Amino acid sequence: MVCPCSSPGGQMRSMLPSLLRGRRFNCREWALEKLQRCLEARDATKSVEGTACVSPGVLVTGGPGTGKTALLTELVWPQSEACRAAGLASRCLAWHYCQREDAGSIEVWRFVLGLVEQLKESAFLGPNYVKAISSAAIAAVLEPLHCQREPDNTFKRAVLEPLLSFTPPAHSVFIVIDSLDSGYCEGNGVGESSISGSATTQSSSIAELLLKYLQLLPPWIFLVCSARRQNKAICKMFSDEMNRSCEMRVPHTH
Repeated sequence: MVCPCSSPGGQMRSMLPSLLRGRRFNCREWALEKLQRCLEARDATKSVEGTACVSPGVLVTGGPGTGKTALLTELVWPQSEACRAAGLASRCLAWHYCQREDAGSIEVWRFVLGLVEQLKESAFLGPNYVKAISSAAIAAVLEPLHCQREPDNTFKRAVLEPLLSFTPPAHSVFIVIDSLDSGYCEGNGVGESSISGSATTQSSSIAELLLKYLQLLPPWIFLVCSARRQNKAICKMFSDEMNRSCEMRVPHTH
């Protein structure tokens, strides 16, 4: 699925799928099994109050070329029999693949508007989501120029608040976000202090946006993210928030 996303200049732009879509997937069955166990654990507690002990997501880490993007691509567009049999793709609510060679893919406002477009088409949410964001007030925050200035406000009003108002589906669903460390530079003023700081501060990266609101997501939504292990700040902050028991390190294969 390629979702339209408007630019401030009025031109239409599409969220690009993974560059590895359609390629053969090998040697990561253990990772698929671990992800499936994480989702099952989420299912067991998604309707129970006080689920802080259950991780809101999993962080896939590894060096360049270790297969992180391949794994997250397989979850959305499965090629292996193991992933097809597990039926994980049917539980994917949305996806986003940050690409270092595509500056637009790491812009926070494009990520937010692209997420909204996918939620509008989701079979899990049906017409309820479209109805929930149909008011004039929500339409105003979905304007590209507003989202560019205040991506956090658009995310809260058009994504977080509607999702929190829905009855949980029968099974937990997941959102894939690949290469979280793309566009995040240590030393750019973004870090743990800004994550825990004022809610009025606008996020300057997709990673920062997610860290701010990770614990506020509905318990039936599970994040599957990836980052290079060399970005120690991202790996530490997401591992702390997501519970280290669900962290996965992808080694090189020979």
